[in-house]
Amino acid sequence: MKLFLTFFLLLQLAYGQLPDDTTLQKMIGSMLIVGFDGTSVDKESQIIKDIQAYNLGGVILFDKDFHSRDKTKNIRSPKQLKALTQQLKSFAQAPLFISVDQEGGKVARLKPAYGFIKIPSATAIAKLPTKKITTIYNQEAKMLREMGINMNFAPVLDLAIEPKNKVIYQMKRSYGKEPQKVARIASILIDAQKTNNIISVAKHFPGHGSSLQDSHKGFVDISNTWSKKELEPYKILLREQNLSAIMTAHVFNRELDSKYPATLSRKVNQKLLREQLGFRGVIISDDMQMKAISAHYSLKEAVTLAINAGVDMLLFGNQLSYNSTKELINTILTQVKSGKIPLSRIEEANKRITNLHTAQNIIQKPIIFKHQRKTMTKAYIKKHYGLDVKDINITPKIIVLHWTAVMNLKDSFKRLYPQRLLTDRKDIAAASALNVSAHYLIDRDGTIYQLMPDNWMARHVIGLNYSAIGVENVGGAKNKKEDLTAEQVRANIALVKYLKAKYPTISYLIGHHEYREMEKNPLWLEKDKGYRTKKADPGVKFMRAVRQGTQELHLKGANE
Repeated sequence: MKLFLTFFLLLQLAYGQLPDDTTLQKMIGSMLIVGFDGTSVDKESQIIKDIQAYNLGGVILFDKDFHSRDKTKNIRSPKQLKALTQQLKSFAQAPLFISVDQEGGKVARLKPAYGFIKIPSATAIAKLPTKKITTIYNQEAKMLREMGINMNFAPVLDLAIEPKNKVIYQMKRSYGKEPQKVARIASILIDAQKTNNIISVAKHFPGHGSSLQDSHKGFVDISNTWSKKELEPYKILLREQNLSAIMTAHVFNRELDSKYPATLSRKVNQKLLREQLGFRGVIISDDMQMKAISAHYSLKEAVTLAINAGVDMLLFGNQLSYNSTKELINTILTQVKSGKIPLSRIEEANKRITNLHTAQNIIQKPIIFKHQRKTMTKAYIKKHYGLDVKDINITPKIIVLHWTAVMNLKDSFKRLYPQRLLTDRKDIAAASALNVSAHYLIDRDGTIYQLMPDNWMARHVIGLNYSAIGVENVGGAKNKKEDLTAEQVRANIALVKYLKAKYPTISYLIGHHEYREMEKNPLWLEKDKGYRTKKADPGVKFMRAVRQGTQELHLKGANE
């Protein structure tokens, strides 16, 4: 239920109900990631009171206190850390990001000295063979998952282009000076973390590798050193649909904004990152208590400028200085109520954060999709759609919801797993030996599993596969009974919203039983006029409920 609390708050707003102070405080609270002192927590801990009172978006964990290096802040040992994260999650009443900076090398909160595995620096990693890099990052991601961490402020996408740079280059935090190499290695870490349900936060946009100062200590001007080349790793990973969260840098560049540093700049976050580069995920600030911000702006000015600039989550590490969660929330609340921060920005940020929680809760459970299945998919595309393609990538424009007609997850997955069609599917065997598949599978308790990349073609709906994302739901007894659960309804609503945010090209939402109503639609590509089946899934009531929950997206039905 935690995953859907923010969704219901947003649903209230959709019906024109202005939020009361408590609701608004929780919406603001979901936009904050804060640091705290302590290696364990209980119901009397201030951080727990804040999490429960404000639906806090997340916490950030450190090993040492910044001002007293012999003092442990949050991380002492694997056993202690695992207990701490379990405590945090047990008290949370809404989804909670538990984050760290675990890059490797000098920037690693989980250190070998405490009993964790050693992770080399980015510079050292870049010298290793791809297979070795993959092994190391899979080990690291597994360690983070086992410790209860679900968000990592990594990878670093900054380029190693300034040898005098103390905060990136000299600390060996960059994979190199060439964007393609940086993006390639970063994607290995992102994939490893995604497999282990960890959100990757790429940093520091629009680039910190050319700076000569440290934003922890004060103002950083990169106007004369920065180049557009520093945007390339972001462009590459965005083209690959591989970035869901990005951290801003507190750097000033008069070529991008003559007045504000990147974190506080609408020109950088909205115009450049969102509109020009097409990023649709969550923007997270670097620590707002760094001197580059705190020495030049009051708290009220800083949070107002950052949120209005397009930052969705504000990070307050409470290392360099201290701000209570109550102070942060009430400062933002006052600015919203006075109109200095539009309510629409709070709503917009909450929608993106909710989608990020959905992404974080999707479990990777891949079906076999090797050379044989890809080859058969290309052959299917040529035979049925008349297209001779080099790859099986699609541009998603439709979401099609299904039921499996099998009543448990294991058996449902077992049917989708093989590359070749099962022998009991004689009704569609003549069309192709390619097995049916889907991009997502939702269990009866609402757990979402991703079976394959959602921009590859799956065989799940006649005539529309080349533009459709398929979502299977476990259920539909005897392929007739409308028995999908309330948890599946909520999960489908969350997934549809996530997919629409990820792919703005999506404009249709249909049930499998409605697919033939699209035969006159330009998206219908089927050339075999005799290849049709009759479907009942996922049921009229189910589709009505999912459409009701996603009506704000204005998705079309099959006959529109």
